[in-house]
Amino acid sequence: MGRFLTSYGRAGYEHEGYAAQVLDDGSLTSEHSNETAARMIGQVIAACDCGWVGTTRYPTREECDEAAEELALQEWEHNHVRPVLEQHQRAQTTRLQRLLRELADQLTTTGQSDPPLVDRLDRILRALDKATQLAHQLREQAEHQHPTQKG
Repeated sequence: MGRFLTSYGRAGYEHEGYAAQVLDDGSLTSEHSNETAARMIGQVIAACDCGWVGTTRYPTREECDEAAEELALQEWEHNHVRPVLEQHQRAQTTRLQRLLRELADQLTTTGQSDPPLVDRLDRILRALDKATQLAHQLREQAEHQHPTQKG
């Protein structure tokens, strides 16, 4: 079974991490079957459904070694998915900043060639909706990553 890092909202579901079994030919599998069990060499490695593979092979003492699998999942989280999702979050924050700057520019533009006020206000409202939605997503992510102390 894989793992998701859900504290980054929907983006967290784009990367499912798992401990892949190393087979006798060096290939990896996430399946446990009679065929693969006979070929397992007693090692797991961190893997992600996006194609990323870790660098460390963790020895297993049994076919489903939870301790070795947890080590592989920790490598996936710290070396792959957390940095990828943090980069995505920074990009979303930059996008929000850009949207807000564009809004400010639309509010200050008052030239003769500008569209009618009602049209400008419609564009502003659409941009505000996008910015508000993005800000809510970022706020939700931040709340899950750093819960506030209440009471």
